[in-house]
Formats: sequence, structure tokens, C-alpha cells
Amino acid sequence: MTTAASTGTSAPSPPDRSSARPVPGSIDAGTAWGRRPFDPAKLPFYYGWIILVVASVGVLASIPGQTAGVSVFTDDLTATTGLSRLQLSIAYLIGTGASGFLLPLGGRAIDVRGPRVVALVATFGLAATVAGLSLVGPMGDLTGLVVMSIGFGFLRFCGQGLLTLSSRTMLAQWFERRRGLVTATSNAIMSFAFALTPALLLALIGIDGFRTAWRILAVLLVVVVGLVVVVFYRTSPESTGLVIDGRRGEVSPVAAGQAGSPGPIVIGRDDDADRGEALRDIRFWVVTLPVVALASTSTALTFHILDLGAELGLSQEQIVRIFVPIAFVSVPVTLLGGWLVDRVSPVVVGAAMSAAQVVMYLTVPHLDRPVLATVAVISWGAAQGGYAPLTSAALPRLFGRRHLGAIAGVQMSAMVIGSAVGPALFALIETTVGSYQAALTLSTVLPVAGLVLYVVAARRGGGHPDPQSAPGPGPRLDHR
Repeated sequence: MTTAASTGTSAPSPPDRSSARPVPGSIDAGTAWGRRPFDPAKLPFYYGWIILVVASVGVLASIPGQTAGVSVFTDDLTATTGLSRLQLSIAYLIGTGASGFLLPLGGRAIDVRGPRVVALVATFGLAATVAGLSLVGPMGDLTGLVVMSIGFGFLRFCGQGLLTLSSRTMLAQWFERRRGLVTATSNAIMSFAFALTPALLLALIGIDGFRTAWRILAVLLVVVVGLVVVVFYRTSPESTGLVIDGRRGEVSPVAAGQAGSPGPIVIGRDDDADRGEALRDIRFWVVTLPVVALASTSTALTFHILDLGAELGLSQEQIVRIFVPIAFVSVPVTLLGGWLVDRVSPVVVGAAMSAAQVVMYLTVPHLDRPVLATVAVISWGAAQGGYAPLTSAALPRLFGRRHLGAIAGVQMSAMVIGSAVGPALFALIETTVGSYQAALTLSTVLPVAGLVLYVVAARRGGGHPDPQSAPGPGPRLDHR
């Protein structure tokens, strides 16, 4: 991300105070919303570390809307509703795809209204959805398809979409110098949590069935997560009178006396890229294609994990346990990727993630063979390790913070749409040819495309300049 010091430009001019209407990249300072119910500026340490914890809680709370949280309920849903696995996958495709198309609006809402408001709405929406799904019963094909499409749509939009996007965007707003490492630390913790999710949810279902399990999750979302969001979430350092990274010797606009003014406190810099500029930048696609590919294929694999295990002759317990060693690989890779994205161009991390996925997709069909299973686990973990740096730290570094919600919303939208296509595509191919191997081979297309774009970006840019010191935007699709 370019800075005024590195480019030789002057500091951003004061924002226009003629209107209190919120604008992109700003929050309404007149409400003192950032200082309620307590003032983070009065704490003896930088509040960003609290944000690190609560943002991780927010992403963890999205599990009921993530594929890892849905996959263990698929057998119960097919048995209860009377829908086939393919029909349920189609409903998942429709619902997830619809939620994906709406996410850019959610990203824009985060820029204007702040992550606390968006996350709270998402939390209550997710709780209402899982409570509603706990009431489903036998249905005809058409009715079941409509009901489950709507249910999956709200589940994915609130959980995988808004709650995750608002939490990650908030965390990225609070750090600059160590953003990659901080966001990687959060996601490393999440990797273990998500790896344990299928087994824990299976145990919860075992208590009194899937209906009770979903109702328990709904109560936890409202009572625990809702309270965390209301009390601890904050939009940015600027909104609370702090300076990003807790830098000493600097005074924020709020601390300088703007807290009582009716105008907006502007986040980021005037030369930060907007959404249109980011989408025309080839670097956006180098870091986005691999995460879209992983979202699609990993979602499909997780959604059909029990069926894949049966195809390979593995029991449910054996195939579910594969997520634990994957997490052990992904955690150190996530931390390494976070460290790297603070020091080299994020497109390098994007290319490495694409390469790992190519190996992963070619070896996962052989999980029943010890040697190839080891390669599959390592490459899967490595690919998963690149996910956090590219979704949390790469975009603010490349394009700045002012329009981060809108830019990240497009990336998240592409990921959600990819995750919608994945399960249905895998189910269709498996139904047609009787195996998931062909679907995994087809999945190599996107990461290969990511590698091609990386080469194009390297040739056009003459290497990989540090985006924090190189002036102006990188190579773009519209004029190269």
C-alpha cells in the first residue's frame, strides 16, 4: 500500500465537513459510536490486540454457515426432507450462489455502517436461520428444493459471508506494519477450530439429533456472540481516537478534537484504490483466483467428505480425521505466509498457493494410498495456509483501507459463488461417471490460470516491487 511518505505526495486534505452523511471509507464521528460502551483509548495497551481476539471469535461463530458446519448435517437433511444428495447439492448451489451475488452490497455496508452493525445483523440472521432449519421435515422435490435453497442462502450469506467478511475487514483495519502476521495468527487458530468442527458437531448431533444441535448453536450465537459484537467490535483506530498500530507520537483526528464534530472521520488515504481500480489491477486476480479455487474445491470436498471416504473404502471416522493433519500443516504455512505478505508482494504468495492446489487436486483421489495421502495432506495444508494472507492482508496492502470493505466484498463474493458451484459440480460429475476424480482434475483449471496471471504480472511489472513503497497502482488489465 502506498504512503504519502514513500510517494512524495502531501498528506490527505481534511475531509469535507459540510455534511454528516456517511461516505465510503468513513464512520459517523458525531455519534461517538466508537467509544461505546467503553472507550478503547483509555486502555493501557493498544486495542488492536482485543480486536484480534474478538475478530477470531466472529469468524469462529460463522461455522454454522461454513461448509465445515453444514457438511455433517447433510445425511440428516437428506433423510429428513426426502431430497437426494444431488438435489440437496443443487439447493446448496442456488442458495450459496444467491448469497454470493449479494455480498458486494455487504462489503459496501461495512465501509459505510461499520463492521459492528453488519456483524450484529449477520449474527442474529445466522441464529434465526439455523433455528428455522431445525424445523424442516419431509417435503416434495420442488418444495424441498425451494425451502432448502432459501435456508442455505441465508445460512451462507449471514455466516460464510457477512459475519466472516465484517470480522476480517475489521481486523485488517487495525494493523498495518504487522497486518500479515496478525491476520495469519488469527487464521492459524481458526484452522484448528475448523478442523475440529466436524467431529464436535457430530458429537453434538449425537446428544439429541440434528434439530437440538442447531437450536443450541442458535442460542449460543444470540447470547454469546451477539454480546461480544456489541461490546468489543470497533470499526477502526480512527473511530476511537487511536492511531493504527498504536504508534506513539502521533495524534488521530478524533483525539485532536474532531470527536464532537458532525462530519465523518475518514479512514485510509486519498490515493487508496477504489473497487473499480482494484478490479482492473491484475494483482487483484492473482491473489483472488487461488482463494476462489480453494473455496470451490475445498467446499465440495468437505460437503461430500463422507461420500468420498466411502468411495475410497474409508470409514466416516477415518475420513473426518484427515482434517487434523491438514490443520497441522496449514498453521505454520499460514504464519509463514503472513510473515511473507508483510515483506514481499502478495502475488508471490498467490502463485505459491496456486501451485500447491495443483498438487492437491491430483493427489486427493488417492487418500487410500499412504504415500499419496501424505502428499495430498501436505499440499492441501499448504494451499489452505495461503488462504488467510490472501483474504485478510493482501488486499489492504495492495489497495489501501479506505474502500477495503467494497474490494474485499468482491473477493468474498467470488469465493462464495465458487463454493456454491463446487458441491453441485462434484455431485453432478460423481453421479455421471461414478467417481470424484474427474471433478478434482477439472479443479486444476483455476489455479493454473492463477499461475499464468502471475507470470503475466511479473513480466509487465518487471519483477515484484514492494507495493508499500512503489508509487501508484500496479499493472492493470485495462491498459497493459
